Amino acid sequence: MFERRRRVDDRPFYLVSAAGLPNYGDEFITRAWLDWLAKRHPNVPVWLDCVEPGRANHLFADAHPLLKTTNTLWHLALSAQEMSFADGIEHARRRVLDLGSPRYDLGLLQLREAQSVHLLGGGYLNSVWEHQLLFLPALVALKERFRVPVYATGQGLTPLSENARGAVAGWLRRFDLFETRDAPSAKLPGAVAGIDDAFLAFANQRRVYSQAPTPDVMLVLQGDFLTEDAIEPLVDAVEQFVRSQRTTSVGMVESIPPDDSWMLARVRERGVDVDFYPFIRLWEEGFPAKASQTWLSTRFHFHLLAAAAGAKGAVIELRPDYYGVKHASLRELGTGWSYAGDAAAPGSLIPTGNPAFATGRERLAEKKVAVARSIYG
Repeated sequence: MFERRRRVDDRPFYLVSAAGLPNYGDEFITRAWLDWLAKRHPNVPVWLDCVEPGRANHLFADAHPLLKTTNTLWHLALSAQEMSFADGIEHARRRVLDLGSPRYDLGLLQLREAQSVHLLGGGYLNSVWEHQLLFLPALVALKERFRVPVYATGQGLTPLSENARGAVAGWLRRFDLFETRDAPSAKLPGAVAGIDDAFLAFANQRRVYSQAPTPDVMLVLQGDFLTEDAIEPLVDAVEQFVRSQRTTSVGMVESIPPDDSWMLARVRERGVDVDFYPFIRLWEEGFPAKASQTWLSTRFHFHLLAAAAGAKGAVIELRPDYYGVKHASLRELGTGWSYAGDAAAPGSLIPTGNPAFATGRERLAEKKVAVARSIYG
């Protein structure tokens, strides 16, 4: 006998993320959600609205069998960069409700047909890039006019300007779910306290960590958010940190190519032998972390994933109101990593850790799975 196939709603799921640059943390989160949906809803099409949909096609080619990519909402937000915040809000709402431009209309019509729209987690909704907050009024308008459920998970909303804070709180209350990943964001009316979306990956079948031999000391020192006067003190701090570990086994990893390779030549000039891990190596081989390692990181998701492997580490925070909040959320979860707010004080870069964080990562993954099930059943 033939089994009767279960009928499924052929309306797509619609995801929004900051993927496609590429930036490892955003790509990692996006792939985790696509893997999760592919396992549980393989027959439901998925649209991914992201920064660079062409690159995303390559990055996520093996993640979901019915994936399509676009940049409709990203284009809508980016087109308002030169507008005032108030004008940008009106621009976003008008386009979603009334159309009127061949640049967006076909994509916005497709958006109305979605089962739901889901803002995947990350740190892209705040006043560092205030025009990107326009996703919120656009989706509120979509929900109220066309009855499309709208969700957000694992969001970091700091910093917010005074101009934006009241508007954001009003939008959050209209979402079907708006989960945040840090304490300051969770205090906003309408927000629900939660954790970063990267933890969902530990509930999937895809292997997270590289199985290849890896160096004893790993470095990730980003090129963005770095001021000119911080360059030399940071190079000095990194050199001192590496030499204090008394090892010749050193790796440097890249999140955003080529921004995060800026220090490679500088430390090699100082006689430090470094094995370089470009983005594509991480993406194809897995994250190069193990319990016996020591890490020095400015980046949030490298802190999360290395600590979840059992590694100890130290964090340099380049911008307290942005990265400070992000790293603090992980310390509150129990990574045990040390913190140095000022790279000019390299003596404070003393790595610490908490082995219990690695053993508890599946528990955190189950918390994120509960959120996923609340959205997708």
